[in-house]
Amino acid sequence: MIMNCAFRRVTISLLAICCLLLMTYPPQSKAAQCKPVKVRIDRLSEGIYYPVIVSGTGSAQIMDQINRTFRHHAENILRTDKKYKKHYEHDQLISAAGPYYAHTQPTIRYNDNCLISVASLDESYTGGAHGMHYEKVYNYDTRSGRQYTLKEIIRKKRELKKVNAYLKKQMIKLKNEGRYDFFLDAFKSVDLDQGQFYFYDDGIVIVFQEYEVAPYSNGIIHLRVPYHVFIKDHE
Repeated sequence: MIMNCAFRRVTISLLAICCLLLMTYPPQSKAAQCKPVKVRIDRLSEGIYYPVIVSGTGSAQIMDQINRTFRHHAENILRTDKKYKKHYEHDQLISAAGPYYAHTQPTIRYNDNCLISVASLDESYTGGAHGMHYEKVYNYDTRSGRQYTLKEIIRKKRELKKVNAYLKKQMIKLKNEGRYDFFLDAFKSVDLDQGQFYFYDDGIVIVFQEYEVAPYSNGIIHLRVPYHVFIKDHE
């Protein structure tokens, strides 16, 4: 009886540890058995589009949950677009350049291994020399519906330090090659709270917005960071 109780306690403890590990890191490419989900792109208004997952998630409820987020993003952009157009009705009377607008266009950055990364490229213009762009990325586990943030992938200070050093090395190399004009002294660290990223087979891609680490002319910059750089024994 005592041995059976002890065995049950050990079994429960092991199951709890396994569940915690599964909740902490995204699925591994070698172990994941999910097919890519099927996605269509819908139009909400002029220049405003959003993705709709039509099949392939863990359940219909999970699919609806993720799709609501995508739709909500587009609806927010539509509200902003209407506000900007209202402002332009006044500003055009003083010969302001226009028209003002807010648009968004989704791109499927990754769709495999039980993960999907959808980037919404938000574009706006409210006068001046050029419009502005911002890439917002939504990362989901397609089995559970869990949304991943950057600080859930880079969880420890030593991991962040390794990621920053790897990125800085890339920036120096790319600048020396003349491909980008990075503000090397300005880059201190990835922003774990507000920073955008998406998955690829062997790691993550860090998204740097306009002006964040380079001039506007360099656009939005994507830099890869393999898992093995910051997660020990990652397969």
